[in-house]
Amino acid sequence: MTGPELIESTGDRLCDRIAQGVIGIFENAFPDRVRGFYLRGSHASGTSINGSDLDLFIVFKDRFADVAEYERAQALCRHCARLTPMLLEILLSGERGLRRPDALGAVLGLKLATRLLHGEDIRPELPLFDADTYVRSVVHTPYFSYTYPVQRRNAGHLVYPLQHFDPDGPFLGYDQWTIPGPDGTDQPSTKLLIATVGWTASAIIALRSGQYVRDKASCVELYQKHVADEWSDVVTQVHDLCRNRWHYQLPSSNDDRQTLRALCDRALGFQNHFLILYRQYQLAELASGDPDRQQLAAQRLSHIVFPDQEVAAALNNAGHPRTG
Repeated sequence: MTGPELIESTGDRLCDRIAQGVIGIFENAFPDRVRGFYLRGSHASGTSINGSDLDLFIVFKDRFADVAEYERAQALCRHCARLTPMLLEILLSGERGLRRPDALGAVLGLKLATRLLHGEDIRPELPLFDADTYVRSVVHTPYFSYTYPVQRRNAGHLVYPLQHFDPDGPFLGYDQWTIPGPDGTDQPSTKLLIATVGWTASAIIALRSGQYVRDKASCVELYQKHVADEWSDVVTQVHDLCRNRWHYQLPSSNDDRQTLRALCDRALGFQNHFLILYRQYQLAELASGDPDRQQLAAQRLSHIVFPDQEVAAALNNAGHPRTG
């Protein structure tokens, strides 16, 4: 028995079979509820390597019927991921959810950096790229990798300057994101380091140029072209070594492990460098006089504690005093 027919191949026979399996499972679990299945990430851009994730985007018709439907879909994503020999990441959205102002990053990713695998194509209906709105959306993206470690997530906010996730760990805590190993068990990887540096670089590229970053390779290229600062070598080396040479795995040789630890150490400096740029941007948003922009900036600044009083004063002047 063959799986659902794909409109386009992923370019990899195993990935095609996994995608067909996911599509079949979701169509059986949620009959007539899914509008389209899309391929995203390196397989969509043709830049995948050994160890690359399989990234899918599933769009439900209209919106999720209720919280229970959304939670069942999320649970199904987790169960599907446990069946695959590679890391499978699935984004979920309802069509209405793509219209929210804070969903622009997902909308642009869907419109500009995916391929339709199965179902109906809604990408022509999505809004065109707008650099100003995109910057407001993507500038907060690094926050999610910064709060990935449990100790930061439990705190409920970040405190600048950031400290290492695990100062005593061999890779300072950047090895907390696991990938499937050859025996099927989860093993530590460089995924969190790659994501942290990549999302940080993408946000800085947006702040400097308004350019949309399609994938990891274009992130390096655009950073060198539009930013080209003292952190360019960190962006380049994390991509070239962690992704292309070590294929997301932790290296085994002492020299390579020392190199990786040094990159992890510099990544923290890169994050703190970005948070200063982020602070400046959000303060400008608070002073914009636009109520919508002010509200979004106030909400985002409430997630980060800076030691000076300028942020608190700006929030108060904009009518959004910090609480807690």
